[in-house]
Amino acid sequence: MIMVRYLILFFVLVLVLCYPISGISATQSSVCEKDSSAQLMQVKRVIDADTLVLSNGQRVRLIGIDAPELGRRGKPDEPFAREGTEALRQKIQQSGNRIWVQPGVEMYDRYDRLLADLFFEEGRSIQGWLLEQGFAMQVFVAPNLRYVDCLSSYEQQAKRRQQGIWSLPEYQSGIPSSAVPNSVQGAVIISGQIVRVGQSQANVWLNLEGGVAIQIPREAFTQFNLEARKLEGEKVRVRGWIIRDDSRHHVWRIRIEDPRALERL
Repeated sequence: MIMVRYLILFFVLVLVLCYPISGISATQSSVCEKDSSAQLMQVKRVIDADTLVLSNGQRVRLIGIDAPELGRRGKPDEPFAREGTEALRQKIQQSGNRIWVQPGVEMYDRYDRLLADLFFEEGRSIQGWLLEQGFAMQVFVAPNLRYVDCLSSYEQQAKRRQQGIWSLPEYQSGIPSSAVPNSVQGAVIISGQIVRVGQSQANVWLNLEGGVAIQIPREAFTQFNLEARKLEGEKVRVRGWIIRDDSRHHVWRIRIEDPRALERL
């Protein structure tokens, strides 16, 4: 009888280990490991810390991160843009310019760049390495969200150490919504108080002080577990791509679709 009990406990333990309570397997969300769709390919050129060109001429945009912009057309480099680009170039050169390329669920962006998760030849996540070094910040763009949990852990390490971009207040605290500079571009982190909540047929709008609007599609808003009418007066921090609109209700707009892009303070 005792032996039967031990056998039952053993099988229960096996089931617990094999099937996490969350229902999401580790390889799907919490571990940055490549799968069988990844192909070993040659890199021709590193453009910046989140974009490169393969030997076949295909431009690749790394999924799940955004790095500071290199200066173009007379504009200066953003902080850590040059350092991140050079570090990635050297790191890839050390492995003979060979990397694993794993296309995302959504494979191309509007610029016809391949959207992919990349891995160094030995199997380590390139996005994870860039986040850990503080050369990029995490972004959330559906449906390419496979490695969000894993990548978040790398970003948190750099943030705790205040390494790279996390040594700058515009990343640690976020740019105040009332003081967004005209030179801002790309993905940013903005913090501010919600002064108005608006709803249209297609979107929920969270208007921050200073003319920044957070645009959340209605079909995505249900995932946020928020009551729109109770949000006025709340302080939040949001991350995403900022666009200048100069519309009647706002100057800047940030569209988000994933709850992890919005933090209540």
